[in-house]
Amino acid sequence: MKVGILTYHNTLNFGAVMQCYALYKACSNLGAEVEIIDYRNWVIKNNVKPISMITRRGKEKINIKSIIKLLCAYPMIKFKKASFEGFIKKNTMLSKKGYDTREEILNASPEYDKYIIGSDQVWNYNINGMDTTYFMDFVKDESRIFSFSSSFGLEAIDEDKKKIYSSLLARIPEISVREQQGSKIIRDLTGKDAKVLCDPVFLIPKEEWISLINPNNRSENSNICTYFLNHNTKRQFESEYNKSAALKEYKNVKLAGGITFKDFIDRNVQVKIFGGPLDYLKSIYDAKYIFTDSFHATVFAILFEKNFVTFLSGNKGRDSRIIDLLKLFNMENCIYNGRLSNVDDRIDIIRNKKICEGIRNEAIEYLKKNITR
Repeated sequence: MKVGILTYHNTLNFGAVMQCYALYKACSNLGAEVEIIDYRNWVIKNNVKPISMITRRGKEKINIKSIIKLLCAYPMIKFKKASFEGFIKKNTMLSKKGYDTREEILNASPEYDKYIIGSDQVWNYNINGMDTTYFMDFVKDESRIFSFSSSFGLEAIDEDKKKIYSSLLARIPEISVREQQGSKIIRDLTGKDAKVLCDPVFLIPKEEWISLINPNNRSENSNICTYFLNHNTKRQFESEYNKSAALKEYKNVKLAGGITFKDFIDRNVQVKIFGGPLDYLKSIYDAKYIFTDSFHATVFAILFEKNFVTFLSGNKGRDSRIIDLLKLFNMENCIYNGRLSNVDDRIDIIRNKKICEGIRNEAIEYLKKNITR
């Protein structure tokens, strides 16, 4: 069975690359001949350009300060990009043909027995510029399409886009999503019941993730790991962190979040924002505590059995996936509640392992059913 997966693979986002790898590996483990469809959405392609990264995807104006930042950071951005591309090329199989535009994939569509949409926020028009390619509308035989744990990352679909979304979703025979909110959107738009499944990262057991890094070369529990994508949540953390003498005893490994020049010279800070996917995995695995507003960093904190605090951004569509995840594991106490003292709340490792095994088996059965039918 030849399978093509369409997802976000050519990005410098740690979680996106990890979920891409995990879905690829799970399908391969089922005996399928798998390829990641090498489609490069123009928005995502533009976002990984150095000038776009320095100006926060165009949110900040280009000025002398941003140009200096670009000149200083360019070699490190180039190294990071090479690390991400190297990880994907080494650990997955890309389609022989690459597609740089929507017109290219429409005119020369790749041929597979099955086409998988997902996972990640492939149906979030704020991320991909309303690119309907992520609904597999280039596939003529819609019976070959299914989605795996796809996400909107939105609270609701804008009125002017509902007609397009309902039409495109209606032609997909089998839909699974990552969040309850996504299931509601599907039901409202199409009347279909979409199955809610785990993120692909859970398809890979903890031991397999650890095997990707060098577990023997580690500084166990001597660091904290911080990974913030939102400026408000980062400020919330830093306000509490600055009051905590206990946390300052640990080196702060920063994977993202408003890095300043001071961070590069602070002996208590280790900046890893320009590292690759394996640096990301190892930083979480080595840490004593994780502080983040990232969904996938929260997932890996659970998988690696770490104490953590997750901050909510206030964006209901974005936060819903984190809330659903923590409810599933009965770990809502790990959501930031105005203090960081809950970071030492006891984790029920045995219960979490059983939940991981249960959602993994359910997701693998769904993949098996849809790949082989």
